[in-house]
Amino acid sequence: MSDVPPFSELSQFTLDRPSLRLLPESFCRRNQVVVLGKVDPTATDAPVTVGMVQPDNRAVLELITEFLRRPLVPIRLNHYEVESALELGFGAGPRVTADLTLKTRVPLSQAPSAVELVDHVLSTAVELKASDIHLEGYFDDVDLRYRVDGILHQSYTDIDPRSLPEVVSRIKLLAGLDITERRRPQDGRLRALVEGASGRKLVDFRVSVVPSPVGEDVVIRILDADVGLVPVERLGMSPDMQTLFLRLLSNPEGLVLVTGPTGSGKTTTLYSALARLNDGRRKIITAEDPIEYYVPKVNQKQVTAQMPHATLLRAMLRQDPNVMLVGEIRDLETGSTALMAAATGHVVLGTLHTADAVGAVARMRGLKLDDVDISDSLLAVLAQRLVRRICEKCQEPVRPTEEQEALLGGLLKGVQPYAGRGCEACQHTGYRGRSGIFELLVVDPDLQDLIGRGAPAVELRRHARQHGLRTLVEDAVDKVAARTTTLAELVRVVPYRHIVQARDEHAARE
Repeated sequence: MSDVPPFSELSQFTLDRPSLRLLPESFCRRNQVVVLGKVDPTATDAPVTVGMVQPDNRAVLELITEFLRRPLVPIRLNHYEVESALELGFGAGPRVTADLTLKTRVPLSQAPSAVELVDHVLSTAVELKASDIHLEGYFDDVDLRYRVDGILHQSYTDIDPRSLPEVVSRIKLLAGLDITERRRPQDGRLRALVEGASGRKLVDFRVSVVPSPVGEDVVIRILDADVGLVPVERLGMSPDMQTLFLRLLSNPEGLVLVTGPTGSGKTTTLYSALARLNDGRRKIITAEDPIEYYVPKVNQKQVTAQMPHATLLRAMLRQDPNVMLVGEIRDLETGSTALMAAATGHVVLGTLHTADAVGAVARMRGLKLDDVDISDSLLAVLAQRLVRRICEKCQEPVRPTEEQEALLGGLLKGVQPYAGRGCEACQHTGYRGRSGIFELLVVDPDLQDLIGRGAPAVELRRHARQHGLRTLVEDAVDKVAARTTTLAELVRVVPYRHIVQARDEHAARE
């Protein structure tokens, strides 16, 4: 990147609508960024000029580089000029209403009201980059916990058993729920405008309220667009796997499944891939329930009571798509539609809850889908989990415990594990952020034949291993060796039987 001039004027630059739309609108408006000049898509080494209110913001510059994958020339503009350019590219700014405004780092008063308590809980969650808030009432206590990087952390709270009903009523009121109904579960949603040191942003909260013996428990999922869309390069795939995965998605047809338990990052992986694939030459359309994050220029559809999943999928086929995301394949009708679409000239993406990649075939058979249809359409299965990253500020070499050595055996040969000691940067947890571990099964002609003949999962797995399948365990061990994660995370996240199987296979090869 070249030196940043002190200031420039918008009139010095050409404004080209397609070029202006190379970056997501929400990202541009949130960070006050705009692409200037006409960008030639074929000249991948040519620098791109970007107008910014804060051209020295390294974090935003890195994100722009990852989105555009081009060298940058940052230029300083004022707010009015950036907004004027964005209006040409995207139209007038969105008129979005929020249910409340939250300010971060506002201390509570001596005797906080329910309004103050709720505001404080929500703003703290956003500041911690938590994915969920758990508020649970007991006969003599109230627990407040935040899920950060997949782990629940207990937090001090001024909410007590006497104030809890008022706090729950406040949350229900904001989420549009019935505050008089306390005997059945309710789900709702609210949106907040969060004002902090880094600026203002809109954050959605999905609320689930369930009756308990002492009142009602609340779980709130935080849907923060800043966290939601991750560039493919940051998912944690090895370069070879990333290249192969994107090549598979660029296929003219076939079914690609992403599998793993709830909270393993399946949706994030699919969104990242869709954002990368969306070059303007493909029609990409999704059926989601609910739409958690909006992906720029991807045609996302919400499943509703008036437009259930099966109806929406059939309608999507008439929209001339190249790529379809069908969400979770949970029944025969959804699975049949996905296989039919994959066999008739579409790339279809879906998710399944399975322990590993080979298990996806057994899961589809369990939905009564035909073996021949599965073999004809299934292109690949990506199994994944999320592990916490070691904090780079306080990492240090450690020795495996006796239990880890006994469990992993020869898999640890030549591996020096690291762990975080704990510091202020990682809030004394030893971890900062998360990374994926992956297992990519590609259906080659021989495997296709085995699936079509109804071969059991053991035979499918044996064939895949003989033809180069790298398991979740092996990928996790690689990330331990690369100082990305810890042995404790490997053991926490990867199923026990998979570790034992990988250890025994390694011992047999030795």
